[in-house]
Amino acid sequence: MHRLSMRMVMCICLFIGLGLSSAAYTQPTPLRGDVEVRQVLTLNSNALRIRQDPASGNLYVLERDGDVKRVNLNPSGTSTLTTIHTSADHGIGEPLGMAFADDGTLFLVGISVNGQLGTGTIARGVPDSAGSENRTWSILAETVEYLFGFTYNHKMSGIVVDPSGDYIYVNSGSRTDHGEVREGEREVGLTSIILKLPTAGENILLQDDRAWLRSNGYLMAEGIRNTFDLDFAGNGDLFGVENSGDRDDPEEMNWIREGHHYGFPWRMGGNDTPQQFQPYDPTADPLLSPSAWGGGNLYVTFSNDPDYPAVPDSITLTEPVQNTGPDADKFRDPVTGSVMDASDEGVSMGTFTTHRSPNGIVFDEDSLLLNELAGGAFVISLNNGSLLTALGDNGNDLLHVDLQKAGDSSYTSQVTRIVSDFTTPLGIELVDDKLYVLETGQWGGNGSPDLWEVTLPLQNPVGIEDVPGAAQTFTLAQNYPNPFNPSTTIEFVMNKVAEANLDIYNIRGQKIRTLVSETVAAGRHLIEWNGKDDSGRDVKSGIYFYRLRSESNTKSMKMFLTR
Repeated sequence: MHRLSMRMVMCICLFIGLGLSSAAYTQPTPLRGDVEVRQVLTLNSNALRIRQDPASGNLYVLERDGDVKRVNLNPSGTSTLTTIHTSADHGIGEPLGMAFADDGTLFLVGISVNGQLGTGTIARGVPDSAGSENRTWSILAETVEYLFGFTYNHKMSGIVVDPSGDYIYVNSGSRTDHGEVREGEREVGLTSIILKLPTAGENILLQDDRAWLRSNGYLMAEGIRNTFDLDFAGNGDLFGVENSGDRDDPEEMNWIREGHHYGFPWRMGGNDTPQQFQPYDPTADPLLSPSAWGGGNLYVTFSNDPDYPAVPDSITLTEPVQNTGPDADKFRDPVTGSVMDASDEGVSMGTFTTHRSPNGIVFDEDSLLLNELAGGAFVISLNNGSLLTALGDNGNDLLHVDLQKAGDSSYTSQVTRIVSDFTTPLGIELVDDKLYVLETGQWGGNGSPDLWEVTLPLQNPVGIEDVPGAAQTFTLAQNYPNPFNPSTTIEFVMNKVAEANLDIYNIRGQKIRTLVSETVAAGRHLIEWNGKDDSGRDVKSGIYFYRLRSESNTKSMKMFLTR
């Protein structure tokens, strides 16, 4: 990402043996009274990503050695992992990104390294049947060997499937910090871009040529530095989180649109890269800290560069999402170098405090969460130690990003910290009201590679609210067992002979099963639900509501099915 300690988290290849320190291990701290955090399990230190398979509802962890492991979730205790796929199955020795389509098709992306050269591969695993963990693997696309970078080797990492299931979008990060010459090159055709590839593609050979990629429809966007994660909002807009370089430029969240250029290397976080203007004296740059890493020698990396290319006349640069605060909005004044708080100053910035290193994003796509959380994005951020704390900010946290769209041109956002005190969070996934945060444990020696479950406040689905009645003996008990698999028992008591309706709803408020719809006797009743819908199909893991209605009373309860 920015400097060596951050980049080894993002670039993976430099993880082992560096012995850098991090903050002491801590329990994450909720910053809202309606948010809860619990530890799910301790992971292998190779863990990188966590994703849900929409077809089965199961969670899966991707590890650096190529293993894909199912999380055997125990909502009330310690969960376990089961290996489902290995690199021998999918053929990628060191995958960095993972994404599922709605039908359970699994996509993995990674790069094989040959010195300073690399070959990117996107593999596709199609399930043998609905919900199956047996998959047939093939190569969707592969790059020619290209100079992906030795120092800032951001590789191919972020990957997401579009809502239609027709395309995947893949990040291919920059090979430089800020467009300087590295290993004899600046950026090349396959670096600092977002690729757009058909999910049905077969053995596409991607050339290291920007014009070729564009003419074949494979170039989604340009001018990104390292969009390590991407996700779609509920309205179908694609967003990515991005980090700037060793200079104190803001980190970005971008609305990714086809054909747009997001500024790298000429602009980062709304700031111009100073080496494009002559002459440039790095020792007089108020945004350049001598303690930044800079590839070994900061003032060699940042130096007067008379051959630095100008912005082509054909390119219009797109600015990042603007942050109006109240959090993650510290910046340095580009003239004085003074630390400023954007919201306190009544200005916005694009987007996050420099050196926060945002690396994971997920949306509440169905607006299931309560009030201001509904429909928003959740972003996890690392912490780059003194460079970040010098600005009076913290990373290693979970941010909520409340986005407001300004017509068809741009977004602004309100950013609020939700949970603090993670240790190197690297993976994130949202399942109903449960947000899963994966800590890698690879950066430094004090952090533990843990998986955390953050429970967020949930709206009552439409039609599930209770209606109070006069009869005190009309009761609906908590199902047992809960959580359950494969079946559970629901108990209710009627105070008199009456028509009763006992229905099961999913978290979106859609009725999926009717258990009782008839006149029943007064007294206690026990009904079993086998985890199937009205069509006899198994429903996936997750939260469900059951509601009992009579002539004058309605009561509802929540339960959790885990497959």
